[in-house]
Amino acid sequence: MTATHRRMFFWAFLLFFYGLAWYKWQEGQWFYQIDPTIFFPRFDGISWLFMQTGFHKALIEYPFLRILMDVLFYGFPLGFGVAAWTWPENTRFLAWVWLLVNWVYVQFYCLFPTNSIEAHIVWLLFPLLFAMRSLSNYYFVLQGLRYYFLYFFFSAAIWKLVAGGAFEPLQMSGILLEQHKEWLLYAGDEWQARLIIFLIEWPVAGLLLYWLALLAELSFGLGFITRKYDKMLIVFFTGFLFFDYLIMRIPYFEVSPFLLTLWFSRHEPPVKAEKGVVTEIPLQPVMETLPETETTPPEGL
Repeated sequence: MTATHRRMFFWAFLLFFYGLAWYKWQEGQWFYQIDPTIFFPRFDGISWLFMQTGFHKALIEYPFLRILMDVLFYGFPLGFGVAAWTWPENTRFLAWVWLLVNWVYVQFYCLFPTNSIEAHIVWLLFPLLFAMRSLSNYYFVLQGLRYYFLYFFFSAAIWKLVAGGAFEPLQMSGILLEQHKEWLLYAGDEWQARLIIFLIEWPVAGLLLYWLALLAELSFGLGFITRKYDKMLIVFFTGFLFFDYLIMRIPYFEVSPFLLTLWFSRHEPPVKAEKGVVTEIPLQPVMETLPETETTPPEGL
């Protein structure tokens, strides 16, 4: 992995981020658009601590606070990119501020009936990657995010097997009925509603779809052994997002930046050839001497 790959990763991340921001704005899912009136607290200590501040009540009473939070959340990544070019020595500090902004935003956003905090895990983890100064630390944090992503999906498959859902003929039909029962009442003759009703009425088709999803999730276990099949996993994950939205009507697109960890994992890690100098060396045995290196200025990203 080189400094160029690092910059490419960041700008690819920005494309994902602002593409998803545009989609959420079209769907009326920015904080200022949801006009919350009730709370949907989670049973965890962090949410309880945030609620003790009373700020969630102020977000209902003063709409401009939600606008301010949107400006900070959606503006910070671009601001970070600009600052990385003009103020590179303070990039690490800005990344930690970015993490704090995202953490506060996601915690309060998910206190209202929006979607689960798990869907926002990318925004809570990726600033840690951009906080790394050395290329070697950056690479290993990137690999850590990749392994977390693999665990995220592989563990879902293990749970399906342990809980027995994979062996229950009516499992998928029951899930679809529970997920869509209210929506199906007024969906009318929409094609998506007809598709879901078909899967409910034909449990074999639903179970086949369930097993396809299970096999796709199990395949992520290959990533713990080798990076050879990462491109295949990208295809499987993209298909999973598509069918999750098509069949379950769950827009899980905000975890899509994890695809970048699979794409960029194919690069070899940097190695410190000399004290204080980072160079690119392929993963191969080092014989007697290391190749000549050039000292490069610190990278902003």
